[in-house]
Amino acid sequence: MTDSFRRIDYSIRPAKHAERRMLCDIFRKLAAFEPVENYRYVGFGSVWFADFTLFHRALGIRNMLSIEQAVSSKDRFEANKPFNLHIDFRMSTQALPEMGYERRQFIWLDYDDPLSPEMLHDVAIIATRARSGTVLVVSLQCHRAREIAEADRECARDESAATAEERFRTKFGNRIDPNIGREDLVGWSFGTLSRGIVISEIEASLETRRLANPADQVTFTKICDFEYEDGAKMTTLAVVFCSPDEEERLSMCGFDNLEFVEDPNLPVYIPTPKLTPREFRQLESQLPLAEGTELAIGHIPLGEANSFKRLYRYFPNFVVIES
Repeated sequence: MTDSFRRIDYSIRPAKHAERRMLCDIFRKLAAFEPVENYRYVGFGSVWFADFTLFHRALGIRNMLSIEQAVSSKDRFEANKPFNLHIDFRMSTQALPEMGYERRQFIWLDYDDPLSPEMLHDVAIIATRARSGTVLVVSLQCHRAREIAEADRECARDESAATAEERFRTKFGNRIDPNIGREDLVGWSFGTLSRGIVISEIEASLETRRLANPADQVTFTKICDFEYEDGAKMTTLAVVFCSPDEEERLSMCGFDNLEFVEDPNLPVYIPTPKLTPREFRQLESQLPLAEGTELAIGHIPLGEANSFKRLYRYFPNFVVIES
């Protein structure tokens, strides 16, 4: 985790909150491998530790590790950490190679920034070591690639400077389509591109693992993707690793029955319904809808009401006090 905690209160971002709850539903399904309370959770807790609090309370996970690179704020992190969890104050590129991989884990690499080679290194470390039944979640900012600002700045001084897409291709090499354009480095298109590069890195890492030790090979299955924006556009990819002898356990997880996944070929878009507290209560009091009934939305915009109906179980409840 970078020092973004100085700018963002992760505990009140509604789409992020919903994503955490959806991940909780995903993690719960891993009971087909072993009781989820036996798993270890690894994440970037920031000073808020919202993910650690949820997964400990909802899933009973006791073994937890937070990786934090903001060493200058070490005392603040220690003062705010809930429960008896361990914090590793190093860069993820340093902590992940030395972390134990003997047990099954839920690992959430919740980055604040756009994709970088260092992030792919983290993904490769995990893919080449993770035990069967481990879930890897990778969240990335996809508002705009860094290379666009770099290119615009330099092209203003030198028209022959490399374009954004040329810089991106140089950085990520053969993992990307050589025909990508500037439009692929912005917004949801950039999110799709970023997830594809992460998938490519996982595939390459697993092949390296198989060649090094065929008896240790695992495959991966994509569980789902997320897209949301609490400010900047974000995207998330969730996969599970599985060895050949545990494929039956994987099939028992029932990832195809996740309530929030309507089309497994599309990312789950997490909206942020813009409702007043009164509208919130009006809709929630009718849900879940009885069979054959329609949601009475009154003056609430249909799009906002439908977004709320689809994912209301995952949205946070906020209390506003005015004096």
